[in-house]
Parts: sequence; C-alpha cells; structure tokens
Amino acid sequence: EIIPMREWHRDIKFEFNNPVYLSIDMDCLDPGFAPGVSHYEPGGFTPRDVISIIQGVKGLIVGADIVEVNPKRDHHGMTASVGAKFLKEILDRMING
Repeated sequence: EIIPMREWHRDIKFEFNNPVYLSIDMDCLDPGFAPGVSHYEPGGFTPRDVISIIQGVKGLIVGADIVEVNPKRDHHGMTASVGAKFLKEILDRMING
C-alpha cells in the first residue's frame, strides 16, 4: 500500500491479512537523522516515526530490507546506526509478533 507523504499522519495503522514484506528506504528520513543517502528528503520522517510504523504494522512480517544507504555521504556512520536500530525493531516483530 502506498500513502503519499501529504496524506500520512502518525495515527495511520497498517493491517494486512497476508504475510508482509517490509522495505525501508533510508532516504525517507530527514537528512539530520540519515545523512548517508543519495537523495535527501528535508522534512522527512524521524527515526521515531519509522519505528512507530514498524511497531504498528498489524500482520505477520516475514521479511524485510533496508535500502538506499550511501556510506560515502555519512562519515560518522549515523545512517547505518539508525538502520541497525530499524533492523532490531523489525527482527523483534518477526520473532515476537
């Protein structure tokens, strides 16, 4: 399901009857949180927004990917650290439901 950014709000919940494959594109984040991407999205999501989405998905998450990381643009590894946090949250959902 695709929801345009202008229609997104924190209270949206995603509910699926079938298995879910979650794909997180790191350039959806505000560059203050994820400078290591190829395309910046000023005013984008915060890490807390994305974690809330991960935790709020109603359905069985069977797989996931985290894409659009460009380490050449992130000399301090902040983007990878945020991505690792997302991975931890996704794995928790996959293991504990």
